[in-house]
This record gives sequence, structure tokens and C-alpha cells, in this order.
Amino acid sequence: MQEVQDKYVFPRDSKESERLNAQHNLLVKVTQNTLIHPSIPKEQLFSIADIATGTGIWLDDVSKCLAQTSPAQRYYHGFDISADQFPKTPGKIHFSVQDLTVPFAQEHWNRYDLVHVRLVIAALEEDEYQLAIANIHAILKPGGYIQWEELDEETYISETNPVIQEIHRCLAVGFEAEGKSSQASAKIFEESQAIGFLDVERICYSSDWNIDLRPDTEDRIAAIIGSLYQRLLFRTGQVLDEETAAEKAADLIDQHRRLCAQGIGVFYRHFKVSLCWA
Repeated sequence: MQEVQDKYVFPRDSKESERLNAQHNLLVKVTQNTLIHPSIPKEQLFSIADIATGTGIWLDDVSKCLAQTSPAQRYYHGFDISADQFPKTPGKIHFSVQDLTVPFAQEHWNRYDLVHVRLVIAALEEDEYQLAIANIHAILKPGGYIQWEELDEETYISETNPVIQEIHRCLAVGFEAEGKSSQASAKIFEESQAIGFLDVERICYSSDWNIDLRPDTEDRIAAIIGSLYQRLLFRTGQVLDEETAAEKAADLIDQHRRLCAQGIGVFYRHFKVSLCWA
């Protein structure tokens, strides 16, 4: 098994698995149930990989969807830097530990029609994107596709909400301290074109198309405050100890809930970059 250093900034426990699954469900709703972008021909997908797969929920949903819309024998493989959140009963889906900044084993080269990547903004350093994209290119079949989904610094939008302003401040300080990019989708768009990907498209989805998404959006923001925000406060020296970070996060969640109850809401913006390698 590949030895890797876990760059994940969130805890690895059952609560985090629940957060990942809830986040997936919201992102699917935000994109109006677009698991695979319409520009990618589903009938041509027979081998599919998911990087930063977490619990494997995207692969599970995709396998069920394709079984209904385009029945065929398919191979599914999820990769993550840690096996801690892999499902205990994976069924027909395969899982492997893989650092995206390290080349994949030769058995995966030129193997996949579609490689899906989601939310590595808090794991990859800015100068690692080019290497990550090159490693993904190596496992794609000629003519294969990448679908890469990220949240950028403008993901949580509100001009009047001080909670969102504080999240932006914390992430800006934290990402700069750790050498990470707060404009992940723009970085991917730029680097993928430089390496030679064709038909690169950067698409923005937003939760404001459906007011019914507001409760889920508010819950996801609270979850981010209690996880990424709290951990970045301590990891990047914005507070002196973990206890203070936890207290600041709890206070911010309380403020967030009060503002939401007053109707001072936010909407959730999600970027998806679809790429084709010819």
C-alpha cells in the first residue's frame, strides 16, 4: 500500500463521514442533480475514477444512475489519501489509498474514461495543482474526461452577513499561511489548458435558484465553521490553542444561526470545471 502523508484538514471520524455525505447531497441539489455534466457522453463511460472520494458517495450515486440510464458493465474506483472513510461494505466499487501529488500505479495508466475530483482546495498547495493534473492525465484514456468540482473564496456569498466575512478572513489568512489557493477552480482552469486539455469549461452553480435549499445551505455553513474554520484558526496560529478555536467557532455558529433566523441569509456558489483530453 502506498505510504502517504494525510493532508486532510478535517477530522476522520463518523461525524465527518456524515458531513461529507450531507455536503454531497447539497452539491447535487445545487447543480440540479447534475452528477455528470451533460457535455460528457454517459454511454461512452465504462471505467470511472473518483479522487478524494471520501465515503465513496459520488461513485455510489453515479453507479446507480448509470445503471438506470445507460446499462453496461462498468468499473468504478475511488482514491483517497486515507482509507479511514471508505465504506465497510464497498460492493462492486474498488477503493485505494492515493496521494494526488504522487504518480498512480502503472495498472491505472490510460484506464479511465472519466476521472472525477471534488474539493481538494484545502489539501493541495498552490504549486501542486500542475502536478496533480499531470497525474490525472496519466490515468485517463485518450479522449477521456475530467470533471473537477471546487469551492472558491466567493463560494459563500452575502454582502451583509458578518459571519461570512469572518469565514472569508479566516480562510484567506489560513490558506496564505499554508501556501494554498483560494481560487482553486480558476487555478485548475488555467493549469489544465497549459498542459493541453481541450474543451475546458468553467461552470458556476448557485443555491439561490431554489429557496428550498436555504436550510441545507445554512447547515453546511455551520458545519464548515465547526470543522475547517475551527481547525484553520489553530493550525495557522490565528489563536493560541485548540480550546480558543473551538470557542470562537461555537460563538460564530451561534451568530450565524441568529442571523439566519432574522432572514440575513447566504447563498452557496459551486464551481465545476469539465475538461476533455483528446
